[in-house]
Amino acid sequence: MGNGDGEYCEMCGSAIVGKSYTVEIEGGLLTLCERCYRKQGSPPIVERKEIKVERKAKPRVNSRPKKVSPEELEVVEDYSKIIKEARERLKMDTLGLAKRLKVSENVVKRFESGRLKPTIDQARQLEKLLGVKLLVPTEVGEGVEEEVDMDITLGDVANVREGRK
Repeated sequence: MGNGDGEYCEMCGSAIVGKSYTVEIEGGLLTLCERCYRKQGSPPIVERKEIKVERKAKPRVNSRPKKVSPEELEVVEDYSKIIKEARERLKMDTLGLAKRLKVSENVVKRFESGRLKPTIDQARQLEKLLGVKLLVPTEVGEGVEEEVDMDITLGDVANVREGRK
């Protein structure tokens, strides 16, 4: 049961490095790492293959900056001050800016007073129109959760049963 990143043991869930064994256990075919194969008393092998670990080529350095997804960006704290000063510097009134953003004048006034935070898309539009910087990368640990692998393997079930004895 391989995936794009390599094969994983269907018993313990760990990545298989070295030999993998496809065996029949209780009527089902499982791909096992060498350690789990030996733990099972070396059941008959249906298929055995060597997994070669490839070294990944060094990534090429790209001169263009990486596109940052909206989840990785946040609006700066002092956005209201930046928006108001940039609008005044360009000698634009709130109604003119509102028309360009395709929002009501009240929304622009609320941005400038700090009562309404622009969305990531609105902040990008404001950056283009006013020539300012409103978006910064999200700091690590601030609202960003790590993806946790919640798949249960046969080994997890076996460990639970062993614990009940």
